[in-house]
Amino acid sequence: MHDNQRPLRVLLLVPDQAAADAAELRLRSVPPPGAEVVERCFTESRALQAYFKLRPDLVVLDCRTAADEPARFVGLLKRMAPGSCVVAVVPSSQSTAAAAARSLGAESVGSLDDLVEMTRSLARML
Repeated sequence: MHDNQRPLRVLLLVPDQAAADAAELRLRSVPPPGAEVVERCFTESRALQAYFKLRPDLVVLDCRTAADEPARFVGLLKRMAPGSCVVAVVPSSQSTAAAAARSLGAESVGSLDDLVEMTRSLARML
């Protein structure tokens, strides 16, 4: 459960450093109390380890991380940690990756440009 007096703790699962930088730049503009990136991960296995070690409030998954199965991580995390909260960043809200992320339980699905609004909305609910 997130304490509304502190920044939302976010774990990023992204394909590369450039994607991590882009996501973190957007997350810096989340309104107070804001969002703090607690870990940047480039593989699903590292993200799972970091999730259970750090217990972030939110996981941001860039679906390009696993191009062959873009939303697999959502389903895996939801099975292993049913209370987890996942935002899936997809190229298009009408893409196969978006449909897969929704069907596997992502709380919010949208483009990188939607990340601030998706995070803000979820912060109110957490």
